[in-house]
Amino acid sequence: MELSIDTSTSFCSISLSSKGMVVKDLAWDASRNHSVELCPAIWAIMNEAKIKPYDLNSVFIAKGPGGFSSLRVGMSFAKTISMSLQIPLVAIRTLDIEINPYLPSKIPVFAMIKASTKSVYSINSHDEDDSIKIMNLDEIAKITKSKTIFCGEAVSELGSELTSKLGNLAIVKRKNMPTRKASVLASLGYEKLMEFGGEDIDILEPIYISGAQYDSAISQNKK
Repeated sequence: MELSIDTSTSFCSISLSSKGMVVKDLAWDASRNHSVELCPAIWAIMNEAKIKPYDLNSVFIAKGPGGFSSLRVGMSFAKTISMSLQIPLVAIRTLDIEINPYLPSKIPVFAMIKASTKSVYSINSHDEDDSIKIMNLDEIAKITKSKTIFCGEAVSELGSELTSKLGNLAIVKRKNMPTRKASVLASLGYEKLMEFGGEDIDILEPIYISGAQYDSAISQNKK
């Protein structure tokens, strides 16, 4: 069994899965209460599924970009589980969880999470370097030359402005919160586990929405 944890933003999601297929999941708006609510939620779904900690054989964690405090809670818990049970930990970029349901796509797909009031963290499916970029909407509008799918948590707030700037070039995918599904994290985590194995826990760090370590984190935390 695998445990998936996503505390990237105020919206949390967790799941239990078997070979990447979810058997139990839970999502909720934790606001700023991640440190209080995460552990009880995990124990609750494990009890419902009649799963004990020793039944787990891997942990999957969303590593950001995301909020400093919320990501630290999820990452710390995932590392503790991994080390105490001596099971592999696999980290997935939060934007990969956002973009995955819309791939493959013949047209570009932008996945976005807010970085500030005027900018977003984004990945573009047609970028060859597969890197996370900080962009504002004017910059995104400038490089959008054809129909493009826009998805991710930031779209709920910025979708109307994208449509205003881009007209029918913007295919805005508004979804109920949370936009990220634990089932996607579980699937991506299992695929990465099978291909690459677990992470080096000693060097694994979250990608924060703000902070001096952003540049180094991006270079270390590509797929």
